[in-house]
Amino acid sequence: MTDLERLKQRIIELTGWRYIDTPSIVVDTSDWMRIVRGDIIRLDGRDFVVRGNKHETRFGIGGQPKYWVFSAYDFETGEQKIIKTVFHEDFFAHIGIFKIHCYRSPEKEGEVLELVKGDRRFMQGYTTYDEKGNNVRVIDFIPGQTFFNYIHSISKSHEQYFHEDLPRILYNLVAAIDAISFLHEHKYCHGDIRNDHIIIEPETGQYRWIDFDLKQNVSDFDTWSIGNILNYAVGKGITSFQQVMRSKEFTDEAKNSLVPEDGSAFYEYRIMNLQKLYPYIPDSLSAILNHFTIRPRKVYYTLSDLMDDYYRMLDQDFPLR
Repeated sequence: MTDLERLKQRIIELTGWRYIDTPSIVVDTSDWMRIVRGDIIRLDGRDFVVRGNKHETRFGIGGQPKYWVFSAYDFETGEQKIIKTVFHEDFFAHIGIFKIHCYRSPEKEGEVLELVKGDRRFMQGYTTYDEKGNNVRVIDFIPGQTFFNYIHSISKSHEQYFHEDLPRILYNLVAAIDAISFLHEHKYCHGDIRNDHIIIEPETGQYRWIDFDLKQNVSDFDTWSIGNILNYAVGKGITSFQQVMRSKEFTDEAKNSLVPEDGSAFYEYRIMNLQKLYPYIPDSLSAILNHFTIRPRKVYYTLSDLMDDYYRMLDQDFPLR
């Protein structure tokens, strides 16, 4: 049996595919658009068979494929891995009137992976290099739901959810926010805090952060992004002005009380001042959310400031039973 035949046999063992072409062995990941299902990525003498591209899964849809990120199997162990190749992108995000430059840094992600090695609040992996010196990150696959999909899957009224599910979620978020504080203490940021960048492990319930390659030169970008996580949790999903105005769930009084300043500084179409819609939201929690509106009376400059209010809110209005 030739080497290629042995590789094909191993691919069939790992994947269960009934038929495969003769695999291509990729040692240069520069042109990641050419890497396809069934190819073998060879990194520092270790082989990974490509299953396909990863996708963004926000907003309840399949999302766009991330052509530079691959789902793969480790030839040696059979474990599922995620292979992230070099992709340089830059764009601007907006927080109110401020325009923030965001850019991808594979090097920064590799440094964060090294920093958080063994810390289960974060995805785990390592950096290696292909034969052309490209930075490639090999990430352990985390089974489970994203925070986005988990909240979306809860089929209860908001009030029932608020009393039965939200307290536990708010407590689980403590460790997740503390994890971001840990990065800040070491002069790093997450850079891409989103509802689909928290994976909830099914066995442990652990909230785990993924995807660290985005970067900004603004220290409080993560802090403002945490506001989006809290807004999604408290609102039981994305709550937009348009959705509320069309809904029969809310009274005319509640609808008429809304003003543009109740919107999120990140996403003006999303309502951050949720207490106007759900009056049972306590003042302490509402005050935290209102730090992230378009024209807040006060802002959080650090996660430490946010967590001081957060702990007081939990003790006062969501005490452990």
